[in-house]
Amino acid sequence: MANIPKLVRQHQELERVKLLSHLFDPDPEHPERIADSAKNLPLPPGLRSRAAAAEEFTSLLKSEFGEVRRLAASALGKMAAEGDYYYEVFLPLLADLVRNDERPQVRQYAAKAIARYGEKSVRVLDALKDVAREDGAPSYLRNAAADAVAVIQNANRARLAHRKNWCTRCKRSITDEEYMAGMERWGRPYCRHCLDERELENVNFEFVVEDAKKRRTQGGVSVQSIGEKRIAEFLESEGIAFMYDERYRIAGDAVVRPDFYLPEFDVYIEYFGMNTPEYIRNKEQKKFLYQRAGKKLISISYKDDERLIEVLREKLSRYFRLKSDTPSASK
Repeated sequence: MANIPKLVRQHQELERVKLLSHLFDPDPEHPERIADSAKNLPLPPGLRSRAAAAEEFTSLLKSEFGEVRRLAASALGKMAAEGDYYYEVFLPLLADLVRNDERPQVRQYAAKAIARYGEKSVRVLDALKDVAREDGAPSYLRNAAADAVAVIQNANRARLAHRKNWCTRCKRSITDEEYMAGMERWGRPYCRHCLDERELENVNFEFVVEDAKKRRTQGGVSVQSIGEKRIAEFLESEGIAFMYDERYRIAGDAVVRPDFYLPEFDVYIEYFGMNTPEYIRNKEQKKFLYQRAGKKLISISYKDDERLIEVLREKLSRYFRLKSDTPSASK
């Protein structure tokens, strides 16, 4: 009897993903297009538009049922025919599946779906190459990843043959090899000179960040600002383990560098201490990445400094009970 709710839920999710998937069935004669019959299907219950299916597929990719995730990944490949609207959202999710899903068949179908996006998938080539070489992976998974690499590279070469490419920074014409190097490393095309500069800037940035960590907490952690020091010392006083200023891959090719990560609770904390236009743009982009990946983010602003600990305590309590809030701590 205990299995019945789970079986019912699985059946409901399978039926839903199949229903949504039919909205994007390809034309048999032109697989790169959505069939007219699919476009004319009535919208399933709960959808106001075909585009709204995208949000539902995002949640179905996180289903506890492998078959649901497999069908959802396959459907995202079909949606490549809808144009540029979807790939920015779905490529990181598909890349995360192809790397990390526990079921090889889900990873296989994620690789096939990525291939459907053609040259746009150049940014996740490294993930596919890793899977194609993965020791112990089933041959059908390695073959699907290798086939996807070949499809993406061929599509990119075909596009380059008909179009000039320009360096993001200096706007000079660049070669196919330079384009590929820039896209695979940074997701943007650079000439060789500007790519070297970009790499050097990244190295210099690391030195600047490390040099700025001149404030030490009572627990011996070096941080950059007074606000971060107060946050770190509060976490130390509560006995909450944290990682400071480390990189994490949170969805596909999306990498973030949070101020604090609480591994026990899978919570990220960002202290936003400036208000320059560039800083604000970076802040919004960072928050978008967390939101897209479904991560728990606590945002603290320099405007909260006067009541920083109070704000931090309130936001942390949304996810877990603090040691100082337990009955024993008040005695």
